[in-house]
Amino acid sequence: MRKKALLALMLAATLLLSGCALIVKDEAVDNATPILTLGDVVVTKEQVLAEARNQMDETAYMYALYGQAYDTESKENIAAARNAAVTQLKTDMVLTAKAQELKLEEQLTEEDLADIETRAQSDLDSAVSYITSNQLADSELEGDALKEEALRILEEDYGITLDTYRESEKRSTIDDKLRDYAVQGVEVSQEEIEAEYATRVATDKEKYAEAAGSYAAAANNGYTVYYRPAGVRRVKQILIKFKEEDQTAISEATTAVSTARSKVSAAQAILDDDTADEDAKAQAQADLDAANAELDTAQTTLDTARETAFANIDADADDVLAQLADGADWDTLMAEKNEDPGMQSGETAEKGYAISADMTSFDAAFVEAGMGLEKVGDVTGKVRGDAYGYYIIRYVGDEPEGDVPLEEVQETIQSSLLSQKQTETYNSTVEQWISEAGVKENLGALND
Repeated sequence: MRKKALLALMLAATLLLSGCALIVKDEAVDNATPILTLGDVVVTKEQVLAEARNQMDETAYMYALYGQAYDTESKENIAAARNAAVTQLKTDMVLTAKAQELKLEEQLTEEDLADIETRAQSDLDSAVSYITSNQLADSELEGDALKEEALRILEEDYGITLDTYRESEKRSTIDDKLRDYAVQGVEVSQEEIEAEYATRVATDKEKYAEAAGSYAAAANNGYTVYYRPAGVRRVKQILIKFKEEDQTAISEATTAVSTARSKVSAAQAILDDDTADEDAKAQAQADLDAANAELDTAQTTLDTARETAFANIDADADDVLAQLADGADWDTLMAEKNEDPGMQSGETAEKGYAISADMTSFDAAFVEAGMGLEKVGDVTGKVRGDAYGYYIIRYVGDEPEGDVPLEEVQETIQSSLLSQKQTETYNSTVEQWISEAGVKENLGALND
């Protein structure tokens, strides 16, 4: 994609304008020496250096987000940025020429143009939102006046208008059409799919054969898996959550327990330190006694909060169990009563959670209860989950051990392979276009 990261550049410039001197720009560069020439199109030294500066601006901004510094004075960084700029600008020249040769802009449909307009407006709205939330955060302006000021800043300080985004989005759309042209006819054979399938099955068998818990976690997170180990079953649950006020009390008490334990550990560390003097150890012992007392109180408060929380949802859980005992349909009741969002949509709502005895990514009480059910269709009673409430769990089936059938994953493999082949074909085609274009280079002038 040649679509410029306009917002990213604007953010980087904001850092500079606000006094965070991350970027050093040479605004005096004004050299018209041709660096790249393709027909009547010329890229000048000024353009190359400006693109290199933009790339360094973006890099410095990204480094700053993570609290790191990027050396814009480094000769190596400057050289790398200039090389990258030349490569980018040369590619842009060739792709633009190819798009013109194919008359792709003339082929834009009304739907394309409407989509370009929608995306451009969204880009502008995002930029306005950034300006109002940052540069104008303390402004007394409101409503349309605030928006107009943000638009003024965008245009006057950054040279960005709706037309800027329109042009950027149009280039992006044309680039997509150019890519489609380059990859037309690329296909994936059944033989390639089957070979990739065999590879993925072998990889997952090595990964999961002795790690059913890892498989269960991957399946629950929506990953496509190609081998199922033994010992995995599917369960569904109806979660009866703690009341909000009880959940708050438990959270606060849990924090107090954690704080007290930290104090106990800190005091014990001093007592265990052979280099600590007697006065320090005496103080540490006093601190430890106080921390242990604090921990006992906090734990008692937590235990009481949990008992109160369970008492407040007992009736709701008992009602669910009574309806099930009277023959209520599980899935209907689950849709009505369950408070676990993970069980309310998608594959999990249909198949349930994958669990195994060795998994650690779920509450141990949930796993133990689910694995303790004897036969498919069995339902637990009220299972206490100290973090959330009561689990009511139903055993819905076993994951069949062995290779996942090809027909279940063929579409995923085909899509993946096709995307990979299209990318490889596009990249090689672009390289060929660049090679055949005959772009004249004058790179030595960049160092003058």
